[in-house]
Order: sequence, then structure tokens, then C-alpha cells
Amino acid sequence: MSAPVEHVFKLSGLRCANCANTVKKAIEQLPGVEAEVNFATEEAIVRSPSSVQSSELVRVVEAAGYGATEVADLAESITTPPDRMEQVRFWTAIACALPLAIAMPLAWLFGHDMHVPVFWQFLLATPVQLWVAWPFYRGAWFALRLGTSNMDVLVSLGTLAAYVYSLAVMFSGAHADVYFEASVVVIALIMTGKHLELRARRASASAIERLLHLTPKTAWLEKSAGQFESVPLSNIRPGDRVRVLSGEAIPVDGLVTAGDSAVSEAMLTGEPVPVEKRIDDKVYAGTLNGDGVLICRVTGVGRSTVLAGIARLVAQAQGSRAPVQALVDKVSAWFVPLVVVLALLTLFITGAWLGDWHAGIVRAVAVLVISCPCALGLATPTAIMVGIGEGARQGILVRDADALQRAASVGTVIFDKTGTLTEGKLRLADVILAPERPMSREEILAIAAALEQGSAHPVAHAVRSAATAEAGSHTMVVTDFRNESGQGVFGTIAGAGYGVVRWSAALASVDYGFWQQQADQLAQGAKTLSVVMHADQPLALLAFADTARLDAVETIGLLHQLGIKTVMLTGDQAASARVMGDKLGVDAIRAEVLPAGKASEVKHLLAAESGGVMMVGDGINDAPALASASVGVAMGGGMDIAMESAGIVLMNNRLTGVVDAIQLSRRTLAKIRQNLFFAFIYNVLAIPLAAAGLLSPVIAGAAMACSSISVVGNSLLLRRKR
Repeated sequence: MSAPVEHVFKLSGLRCANCANTVKKAIEQLPGVEAEVNFATEEAIVRSPSSVQSSELVRVVEAAGYGATEVADLAESITTPPDRMEQVRFWTAIACALPLAIAMPLAWLFGHDMHVPVFWQFLLATPVQLWVAWPFYRGAWFALRLGTSNMDVLVSLGTLAAYVYSLAVMFSGAHADVYFEASVVVIALIMTGKHLELRARRASASAIERLLHLTPKTAWLEKSAGQFESVPLSNIRPGDRVRVLSGEAIPVDGLVTAGDSAVSEAMLTGEPVPVEKRIDDKVYAGTLNGDGVLICRVTGVGRSTVLAGIARLVAQAQGSRAPVQALVDKVSAWFVPLVVVLALLTLFITGAWLGDWHAGIVRAVAVLVISCPCALGLATPTAIMVGIGEGARQGILVRDADALQRAASVGTVIFDKTGTLTEGKLRLADVILAPERPMSREEILAIAAALEQGSAHPVAHAVRSAATAEAGSHTMVVTDFRNESGQGVFGTIAGAGYGVVRWSAALASVDYGFWQQQADQLAQGAKTLSVVMHADQPLALLAFADTARLDAVETIGLLHQLGIKTVMLTGDQAASARVMGDKLGVDAIRAEVLPAGKASEVKHLLAAESGGVMMVGDGINDAPALASASVGVAMGGGMDIAMESAGIVLMNNRLTGVVDAIQLSRRTLAKIRQNLFFAFIYNVLAIPLAAAGLLSPVIAGAAMACSSISVVGNSLLLRRKR
């Protein structure tokens, strides 16, 4: 069976969360198709069999009464062009409603004589009801055809009831009040609320837009040796050489081949201090060059740059659904039908019991208008959009809303040691030779460097650096090489078997007391130990020193202030791990854990921690542990964001970013809860008032619009500087 194909569509015509559910239901009528529709971002991510064409998906969306345009890349769908026809409808509604809206308070102040004549009310209301409100009718019709309901159903029923009732009164000549102005002003207020809401939603996406606008549109391409010409970025290909002048934004990802400069990467990492770039250093599109001139070989351009990848991941995360959204979906499914039933009950109880059908119609219309679940549908996605966008601005890349929500409740944070709590730049500090000294220090280093030649482990880097400095560039040929995870590297040199392995007392079968004594002394300095072995006998003890990150102690202290326990997880020897752990102030230490066993340790801690566990690592050899935790956090050193196992990536590579991510998560979840409370309490209080006749349809429409705007505005408060 072929893998499903993912399509991304930009949607138009969505007016509430139930509209998004209508589109989802329409798309999933196709066999084997799954869809995720986000009202806040107006996007649909569809996974379908390869046999289903995108044109067929567009057709079913249009059949449901909405528009869909496929986009090649999520990053391209951030900015939505304004709908000109929708703007004309909006301003027509405002122009027709304004005279009626002005006359209404004047009539209340100075008497009924100030009312606009009924015939003029009819003339102003008719184009609004028959043309401006047509998208509402169309959406309601398609929703009912699919067996669902949405805001369009409520608005259509409410305003049509007021308009048709007023027509009947006008043409029958009956002496009763008409409600043309109510139908017009309600539609105008709803459209005004949607207009302001759209502007606020676009503001919440500004973090991604800022990212996308960082890359210049042209680059200085090398046409011939030393000759550069400014060309459009679309003409640049990987492997080309480009020149970046002083003060310019870097247009591509690349490797520096000539020149040196200080480059500001603040727009990607949030770090204000420029980074020195020299030959063979990486540079990234969108970052700002300093005073120097750089010549770079292009490794990525356009969609293949780190910048585009970040924008794409942020857009995907903003469109993802938090677990708390499931509650909203369940409520929305039965909310609109319940409101229609309540409106009918209000009509018949007021008309039959109180004998006032006129008041019954007005109250029923008010119930329908004020109950639109817009605020409920916006409560979660707008807070997620703003929270994830704010995280991107701070250098915290949140990969999905689920990770954002889970981070708020973690009770324990587990740190990998090397490269996370420490700098990860090991240096060879001591070489302890065997008492009988069968080999010199230089020979030991040459053998160790040869065995570690193909390894990317920090120990391997330290060995190779020391060997180059002390033993020169002499290389040995290694055969039968093997790398045993968590144990060491082994191979044959000149017919003899050698290995560089993790220290273990069991390895020191000869002169046990000597090796154990040396290991104990070195461990007191928090040094990592390895043994060079030959024929199962130790030849030398290698001690590696690492330095704690400058912000490690601060991070541990801040987590303790938040009431979060800390654990250090490492493969190092227990003695040296204990020294480093005590220095940093962690609550617990799990030492001598092999890479394969880290995931098991995380699961064990997860079972004991009801609030959840966060794992912080380098995202490569810690991948199983990151995936096993409630939330995995990867240090983004080198701007490598291809760490699929982590839910959060700290692009700025600052350890305090762990605290920032947890605080951002808690603030975002608090906003979601506030928004849901406001939305629920608004409907709980407003519907009884409307049913009792204490709210007119016009006031109900204004209150409904204000509720949506207040939810979006409350979410935007996440952008306040703290």
C-alpha cells in the first residue's frame, strides 16, 4: 500500500469553528482521506491516497460551500490576500446600517418619532438581507445538507426571521413594530466583528511573516573568478558561490569559503551577540552580516534553507490541535442544534403562554444571534497561534500544540549531561599509563586517535585533537573496526586488537588496585574516563574534562523555583557524575546509563511523575529518550532543526530556554483556559437574558461580535514583553 500524500489548502469562507468542522466532514467523506482543518489559520492539511487528486479535494470543499486553493508550501500560506468582494459586502452593510444605527439611540432618547420611516428601512435592509448576507445563507444550506450546523445557520435563521416578520407587518398594514433595522445592524455588527477578528488573527501570524521577510530577493552570484553580479534569488543553485557585503542580510544557507565577519543571528535564535564566522563555518539565510565581506558556497536556497524550514514548522505547529481542543469540538457539535431548540422554545413559550407572539419572535431572534459560537471556536487556536509565534521570536521552536500543552504540566526535567548541562567540548586532561609502561604516551594517543577516527562522539574529538597536538599527523591503518554503542570502539592495528572503552573496574583485571585508585582520584575532578585496551588488558587511562554551561546553575535554580524536580542522566561513571551533579544542584543523578537504556530510565521516571516528564538532550544520541518523554527538548546547537524526536527545539542553544519554554507553555495554557471561560460564561449568561427579553437582537449582535474580539485580544496579550 502506497504512503498517503499530504496536501495543504488555504480555505476561504470560514466564519466559525463549526464551518471548519463542516469542511472536515466534507473532505473525509472521500474514502481513505483524513483532514485537519484549523479555523484560526484558515488551512486544511489533508492526507489522502495517491489515487485521490488535489482537484477532487478542492471540488468537495467547494461543494460544501467554501473555497480552497492548494499551496505548495505551508510557508507560502501565511499571508492571505484580501477578498475584494467580501470587502464590498462589508462596506455595503456598514453604509446601510449606519443611518438605522444612528436613529435607534436618538429614538430612545427623544421618542419614537425619530425612527427612520418603515419604507426607507425596507430599502436599506433589502440589499443587506438579500445580497450582503448571501454567504451566510449559502453556508447554512451546505451545512444542513451535510447534516451539520454552524454559525451561518444561527445568523440566517435570526436575521431572516426578523426581516420576514417585518415584511409581513409592512404589507399587511398591521400596527406593530418592524425589525428591519435589527436584521441590518446585526449583520453589519457580525461582519465588523469578523473584520476586526481577521486583522487580529493576521497580527498573530506576524512572527512567521517577519521570518519570511528576512531573506533578500537578490544575491551577488560569482559569474567568473572574482567577478560577482547581482541576480534574483531564484537564479541561485546549491554549489554556487555568493558574496555577502558588509551590513547585508545573508540570502542563502552556505559555508564560508573566504573572509571573516561577525554575523547577527538574533532573528533566528534570539541571541543578541553576533557570532564570529570564518572559513568552513555555516551561515544562514536571513541573518545579518557585520563589517566583513564573506564569500560563501551555497548549500540551501529558497525552501531548502533553515529559515524556510523554521517558518514551515511554526506554521504547521500553529495549525495543529492541542488536546484541550477536543472539549471544544464536542461542545460545538451539539451547541448549535441546542440553541435552535432553545430559540423555538422561547418563541412558543412567549407566544402561547404569554400570548405575545411579537415579543416571542424578537426574543427568539436575540437567542439565535447571541449564541453564535465564534468565541468558543477561537479560544484555543488563537492562543496557540500567538504562543507558538512568540516562541519563535524568542528562539523556541515548538513543533506542535500537543508539546506546548504538555510542557505546562511537567513535574520533572531530565537533562543529558554532556553537551546539555556541560559545554560538550571535552579535552583530554590526563593520560595515566600502565605501571610497566609498555607504550609511550604518543603511541597510546596515536592508537586511540586511529580507533576514534570515524566517530563523532565528543570523546573522539578530544582524542583526535590531543593526538594531533602531541603525536603529530601520523596515522595508523585500522581493520575489523566496530563501534559498540555505549561501550567503545574496537579494531585491529598491525595485527593486534585494540579498543578505547568506557571505564569499568571490571576491565582492570591486572593491577586492579592501581587502576581503581587512579580512577577514584580522577573522578573527584568530575572527569570522564576511558581505557585503552590491548588483548583485554588496560594500557592507559584517559581522563577527559568538560565545563559546565554558564547558565546551567541558573537554569536548575529557576526550575526549582517553579516547583520542578531535576534529574541528570548520563553514561559517565557514577563518581564523576556525582561531583558534577552536586556542583549544579540537581535533585537526582542517574549515571552509567547506556544510550539504549536512557529511554527506559525516562519511562521509569514518567511512571512515577503524574504531571509528566521533560527530557532535554542534544537530539541525536538522545533521540529515543526524547521520544519517550512527555515532551522532548533538543538543544539547537548549529541550527540543526532536523531533530524529529523533539517536540521543542531551542534554536538559541541556551539552557535557560528550557525555563522560557515551560513559562511560555503555562502562559499559553492559561490564556486558553481564560478564553474558554469567557466564551462559556458569555453564552451561559447571555442566552437566558435574551430569552427573557432583556437583550434586543441588535445588542445581542454587538455583544456576540465583542466576545470574539475579546478572545482574540486576550490571546494577543501573550505578545507583551515580560
